[in-house]
Amino acid sequence: MRTQLDRRTFLQTSVLAAAAGASGVGSWTTLAAEDAAAAKTPITPRADSMILIWLPGGMAQTDLWDPKQHTPFRAGMKGSELLGTCPKIPTAADGVFLGEGLEQIASVLDQGTILRSLTNETKFGAIHLKAQHYAMTSYLFPVGVKAPSIGAVVGRTLGRRNPGVPPYIYLGRDIDTSDAERLFISEYLGPGFYGVNHAPFMIPDPSKGMATLNAAAGMTLDRLDRRQTLLKEIAAMSAAELRDSPKAQEHLKTMEEARAMMDSPVKAAFNFTTEEKPEVLAAYQPKITASEQLDPGYFNGGRFGNGLLLARRLVERGARFVQVEYQYGPFQGFDMHENGHRRMKEMKRQIDGPIAQLIRDLKERGLLERTLVCIMTEFGRTIASAPSAGSETEGFAERHTGDELVIANEKMYGFHGHFSSCNCMTFFGGGFKKGYVHGKTADRHPMLAVENPVPLIDVYATIYKALGIRADTNYVTEGRPFYVTKDGKGKPIDALLA
Repeated sequence: MRTQLDRRTFLQTSVLAAAAGASGVGSWTTLAAEDAAAAKTPITPRADSMILIWLPGGMAQTDLWDPKQHTPFRAGMKGSELLGTCPKIPTAADGVFLGEGLEQIASVLDQGTILRSLTNETKFGAIHLKAQHYAMTSYLFPVGVKAPSIGAVVGRTLGRRNPGVPPYIYLGRDIDTSDAERLFISEYLGPGFYGVNHAPFMIPDPSKGMATLNAAAGMTLDRLDRRQTLLKEIAAMSAAELRDSPKAQEHLKTMEEARAMMDSPVKAAFNFTTEEKPEVLAAYQPKITASEQLDPGYFNGGRFGNGLLLARRLVERGARFVQVEYQYGPFQGFDMHENGHRRMKEMKRQIDGPIAQLIRDLKERGLLERTLVCIMTEFGRTIASAPSAGSETEGFAERHTGDELVIANEKMYGFHGHFSSCNCMTFFGGGFKKGYVHGKTADRHPMLAVENPVPLIDVYATIYKALGIRADTNYVTEGRPFYVTKDGKGKPIDALLA
């Protein structure tokens, strides 16, 4: 953005301004006033709430949302021959196909939109955490300030739908800052410079409930309330500079909200094991057990399915923004390297049924039209540029065709090249089109977008528009505005919206 005019530009604009005044077109001040008024025009929201299904690790889009020609394994085949590890299956949306193993999601895709041409100029290589920071905030790390996550933005801007339900709830991730990696993840999922009052309400395992929503043994609620009253009285006797400081006010507000949560609808939402029908509970469970997996030690299918069920129940009770994660683990889950084909089949059996059931439940309850469901990951996958993980040149294979790679065994059969250049996102409800596919990618490696490329900043602007948030909404930090999309320049993709 130009902040100073050079001499030539100044003269050109001066002449144009004079010409506009002489011709009666109208003064620039009038035009500027009109632009300013337009910038403040509110957006009519299509959605009241959002469920973000976060599947980090880098999902192989060609085996899921953008299937290519199925290429069965053959020892000694070239990487360029491997276009897809699974057959295509038809969906409820005419002419739209998904990868085999997503049969349940396919059955509800007439309610959804697939964006197949999510593009990115930044090459993250094998650095998942930086890519995840970008996906969750729409800002490249480092930013210069702590960037708030999309959940914090929605929560702060729109506030609570129900006074007793936190505006930003996070399901499925352990509360753990024991090392630098986990600390970084907590940062980009958090409120950033917005502060603690806009932090997510964390629920690691929905099936275990939240002990913090119950009083400790021997502590009655009346006694707890007396203690809080005493705390306020003591705080009121503090020196004015301490009593009125933002940090002190934030702390007291947090205490008040924590107490209110003990009587909130969130507590009742945890009763799904006794209140939901057995067939509904079963539909949200994975169709594979830990012992059936290649790596039995990493299995979050039950937690993920319960998270989606709890997300639906929270939206029913007035939640604004709920994020559900299949908990990220390096070289685990969707971070597939060796044995990619088998591991992808295992992951599909964990996510397919629960996601489809969530969509069915929302639709049957009349909630889908006003609830935006979004499925996303940090980047896509392509054919590897080297035989084993960690030995790829520069950590990625963005322009790799696979001609020089020989797939010698089934461990190499799959997509483990990191592919920042193109990816997919899927949407249901919330004002998005039904049974629609946007964008197209090449049929051979590198499978770049060849029609309607869409940058992430514009996807954010589209999501925000659906929720009634302007892309140039900003909050001031360090004396300058910080926008919900980079520099406030995100442009909604209206083709995605109904």
